[in-house]
Amino acid sequence: MRLDLKNILIYSVLSIWAAFTLFPIAYMLYSSFLSPEDIKIGSISFFSNITKLTTVNYSELFAGSMISRWFVNSLFICLVITFAQLIINGMAGYALAKKKFVLNDVMFWSFVAVMMVPSQIICIPIFIMICDLKLVDTFLAVILPSLVSPFGVFMMRQYMQGVPDEVLDSARIDGCSELGTFFRIVVPMSLPAFSTLGIFVFISNWNAFLWPLLVLFSEEKYTLAVGLATLQGQHTIDYGLLMAGAFVSAVPIIMIFAFFSKYIIKGATEGAVKG
Repeated sequence: MRLDLKNILIYSVLSIWAAFTLFPIAYMLYSSFLSPEDIKIGSISFFSNITKLTTVNYSELFAGSMISRWFVNSLFICLVITFAQLIINGMAGYALAKKKFVLNDVMFWSFVAVMMVPSQIICIPIFIMICDLKLVDTFLAVILPSLVSPFGVFMMRQYMQGVPDEVLDSARIDGCSELGTFFRIVVPMSLPAFSTLGIFVFISNWNAFLWPLLVLFSEEKYTLAVGLATLQGQHTIDYGLLMAGAFVSAVPIIMIFAFFSKYIIKGATEGAVKG
């Protein structure tokens, strides 16, 4: 009886928490199908407009803005950064975890120290460098500063410390090169960490706003986050249009969490144990 009551209490709390978590998404989706006149923030009548649902916001969004182009821009930038970070962070983490060289620990703790520095602090010096390289208003201006992540190096190093040295030594004895050992042995054994890091990198860059706003000036080169910000007027806000754009932007993130959440949990838990 106690066990049943305990389960009921646990599932009740989890259900309430899930409802609070999902409500903003449901609210956003519902609002995106209402006309501006029917959206009354803070009014009970807002929830009585379910019979007035319309797709006018989505029609206006795709016809009156460059959201399709912004979506493709964000997708391209995020995929390039994600692929590059997996390779660079993976190799750096492998070197710090399995190679004994001078200043190994110093380099590792330097990465840890950099993680404590807010990204906003280094925006100005990086922007000056981008201007000197004449890369302003190009995708490279967004991609280059994000090619490596201190957190990614830290995460991969912690996970790869759990890869048995005996397996690596056996591969080398069989004639496998160092690069071959990394791609044929280390990468397959570290797939949970690579999957988790890839998801984190993609989501963080998909939602990035400040840096793309600083370096991208042409509307056709905007990322989705920056483009959606332009949908807000100076004095008025079309909440229906804004909610429609926000939902379009959230769809890839929702799909990633729906299909790959188990890899996030697996990578985080195994990394904690092995690290």
